[in-house]
Amino acid sequence: MPPIVAYLDVLGFSSYTEKDLYGAQLLLRHQEFILQTSLQDGQSHPASSYTNPSLAALAEAHLVDSFKHFLPFSDSIFIVSESPDKFAQQLSNFLIACLSLVERAYDNPAKPEVVEITNITTGEKRSENWYPPLWRGGIATGELAAFKAFGIENGKPSLIPNLAGMAVVKAAKLEEWAKKEKCRGPRLFCEAGFEKLFGEDIKPYFQPVKDSVSEFLWPAFLCQRGNNPRMDMQHFHELWRPAVCLWKSKQGQPVFEHYDEFLKLLVRSFLRWAEVVGCKPEARKYVELWITADLSKELIGSYLPH
Repeated sequence: MPPIVAYLDVLGFSSYTEKDLYGAQLLLRHQEFILQTSLQDGQSHPASSYTNPSLAALAEAHLVDSFKHFLPFSDSIFIVSESPDKFAQQLSNFLIACLSLVERAYDNPAKPEVVEITNITTGEKRSENWYPPLWRGGIATGELAAFKAFGIENGKPSLIPNLAGMAVVKAAKLEEWAKKEKCRGPRLFCEAGFEKLFGEDIKPYFQPVKDSVSEFLWPAFLCQRGNNPRMDMQHFHELWRPAVCLWKSKQGQPVFEHYDEFLKLLVRSFLRWAEVVGCKPEARKYVELWITADLSKELIGSYLPH
């Protein structure tokens, strides 16, 4: 089958760069840390090292061995895979892990993103901005060529990885379409029918947006633990809590819409997962409690799909 290409673009990166270039670079370093950790986990604890099939599947879902190419440039990434089902799980868990790494930075809505760092040797304190790693993007399939392009790095000739082909074009155009249509939040879009490339366990997590466009509900994979669903659903609060803190901190700002849509994406994803595993009525009750406690009871109607 033809390869799959994901094109991801960091939300708000230009604003972060204007405010604090070091903080913007730190966001990319956090992304790099998660990628490196996943690669190391694959070497030291490959899925094949687990005798329990459920643990092996869970371990595999948190690796990145389905990533054939991972090419970052500034605030954008192209990721290529030839293993659809594994890629869907690993891409989702990569995005989840990037946010989970820095989620504690957002515990205080009055002063989010600002983290105080203490030098353990000197005791000196300094502040850093830990901006939220949230991406909007497109996923597509089609013809693809991966090659080395001649370039210059630090004044010296260098061969740089490059990609070309319709898979690249379509993935980038889907992100461009989302931006043009003002689709806020960290959402991943694909062409309608794209889900046919995937197995029955993955297909339910694609949801139509328009006749020609669907959305991949990547946060749903936070609950894919293979345990009792009523235990697994507790994990969803791990993303809900930092998302709520960011939502509260951004009220009245132009970027608020991104975080409002993020919460709605979390709800859609959670309920789709709950529907698949057979506990949707209970999940809806949980969501109603979360919205009432963390946002406002009046918002239940706008956040919970009918």
